[in-house]
Amino acid sequence: MKSKKIIHGGNLHQASDLYPIPLKNWMDLSTGINPRPWLPPEIPTSVWQRLPEADDNLLVTAQHYYGCDTLLPIAGSQFAIQSLPYCRQRSRIGIVSPCYAEHAYWWEHAGHHVVIIRADEIDHVIQNLDVLLLINPNNPDTTQYSSNELLRWHQQLIKDDGWLIVDEAFIDSTPEQSLLTQSKITPKGLIILRSIGKFFGLAGIRLGFIAAETNLLEKIAQQQGPWAVSHPARWLGSLALADQQWQQQTREFLIHQSENLQQILSPYFQNIHKTNYFCYFQHPDAKQIKHKLAQQGIWIRYFDAPSSVRLGVPANHAELRRLSETLSLFFTPII
Repeated sequence: MKSKKIIHGGNLHQASDLYPIPLKNWMDLSTGINPRPWLPPEIPTSVWQRLPEADDNLLVTAQHYYGCDTLLPIAGSQFAIQSLPYCRQRSRIGIVSPCYAEHAYWWEHAGHHVVIIRADEIDHVIQNLDVLLLINPNNPDTTQYSSNELLRWHQQLIKDDGWLIVDEAFIDSTPEQSLLTQSKITPKGLIILRSIGKFFGLAGIRLGFIAAETNLLEKIAQQQGPWAVSHPARWLGSLALADQQWQQQTREFLIHQSENLQQILSPYFQNIHKTNYFCYFQHPDAKQIKHKLAQQGIWIRYFDAPSSVRLGVPANHAELRRLSETLSLFFTPII
């Protein structure tokens, strides 16, 4: 398969090269990462010196946080995205789009037949699929699925040894909506991906989790090897997952801040959809919107198909005000 470049948010060096603005002056709204991250304490020297150990308290802490016992720590949910296609024979996989582009890329790379579908097509095509993959809530268009819907699709798929893969990277702010709340033991054919990067704002430590049946977790563990998750990542992840006070405060912050972002955008753009991490709307001039904001040092994401824009939540009131003032300079309110 011919390699193709996948564009991601957070590429501020590229932004600074394209527009003559110093890195320190950029406001990065191009990712869905919590802009107010969990702040780690100083990491002890011993954590840097010792190899990672699987019998530390990371797994136990994660099992408590997620309410699920069948978990495997991985080097970011990206590792699971790349590994899962090699854990089953060639299949027909439906991927609900638009979505995070790495999913389709790796299933195609492994030789599977990828069918790109819309959310409203799932019930019509699921009988022809071996695997259904979706993001809940979806990145970028914010589509959300109920647990009842997801479990119904799972039951349809497992009749023929199929899989339902649910990427829950953006669900930590509403944990009651996670499928991990349904059972401590993940049933056969259900695979759930979780990320530390988005909610905790710790994308740089490359830590995530996969919930699945034990046999599949063993296959993923073999692919990953013994020390894929670094000792500092395991140590920091354990502390972050155990910090319930910070988690509750952050959920309140994200809910409030995403509402503020939606209110700032609504005078200028229509049909704005949101999660607690970002706002999304379709617009025929999405690329131009990105360009105008970038000229003022505000970096966002735009998508070609469909032509649309995604903005992450600003970190504070000053950033909200800066965005609001910039929008008022370049865009006319909708009458």
